[in-house]
Amino acid sequence: MEASAGACGMPYPGLTEVFPASGASTPGNAALFFAGHALSLDAVSVTVDGEPARLVAASDVPAAGYDLVARIEPPPGEGQAIVIEGSFCPDEGCEATRIELTASAADTEAPPTPGGLSFDLYDYADSTPSSGSCESHSHLAWWVTAEGEAAGTGESPVIYTVEAFRDVSFTEPVFSTSRLTTDASVTMALHQTVDVLAGVDAPTALCFRATAVDAAGNVAGEAVHACRPCFYRKDPATAQPSSSRPSEPEWTEQDVYPGGTCDSGTEPGSGGGAGDGDEDEDAAVRGCSCRAAGERGPGGEGALGERVGRAVVEAYARTPGRQATVLVGGPAA
Repeated sequence: MEASAGACGMPYPGLTEVFPASGASTPGNAALFFAGHALSLDAVSVTVDGEPARLVAASDVPAAGYDLVARIEPPPGEGQAIVIEGSFCPDEGCEATRIELTASAADTEAPPTPGGLSFDLYDYADSTPSSGSCESHSHLAWWVTAEGEAAGTGESPVIYTVEAFRDVSFTEPVFSTSRLTTDASVTMALHQTVDVLAGVDAPTALCFRATAVDAAGNVAGEAVHACRPCFYRKDPATAQPSSSRPSEPEWTEQDVYPGGTCDSGTEPGSGGGAGDGDEDEDAAVRGCSCRAAGERGPGGEGALGERVGRAVVEAYARTPGRQATVLVGGPAA
């Protein structure tokens, strides 16, 4: 999405992205997502099969990084033609935009509970981006992966919200972020400064919780959580500061965090529920999302990810009274 007027100066007014894109089909009750700068719906009209309708704010759906989230009222029926037309920033002289969509059947089914949650952590040398960069000053980053099921035909995309907490009871929130996806899994890169740790060692400073809601406002029944990283790496004290934000490392076996979600010697726990789990029971959360050599995607397709994941399954299976339910390689895409 290009929305800046050169580097990170004042963004140009205007609409830069619409989801779903013009020409697509979408459930009649699903929210529509608009990105840009200085956006407004005041000069935008919508018709359904030629009859006037309204665009109203969808306050029950996370914005997930978009600037406007709205749904059509009354909801269009299956097969009806939707036309959205007008200027999204009339006060700035923006040209009119025309968006054409087709309504599919209303989506009334809640998305599945996320099937797994894991995170990797990189505690890097001070990153101080140069003047004019869009990046902010940071010291460390979490790559948090929520796994679920890809939206099927006629289903609304899912918005995963990841919240960070200071405690295993999930009562002291620190920050949160949301991401919309049609894929089976989503990874969010969360860059922060060291003060977010509140003096606690980075790997144990935060617990993460993931919830899911779809664009139609249907909420998944449970949350999943994780309080220990899969991979953890810390730069030596002698490492030089960087003027750019580092990318996710190429993880190796040496980065597997002891007691974390990918430590084969750790007994997995269920990880489900609304956040009242015991810290020790949270070593693995509904599946090991281990990834080798920087690979993304559900589960670990690399040899390291598969080996670590299988070890977790075997450890779980050896636990009296429990059945191994962890899927090596994660859910199918």
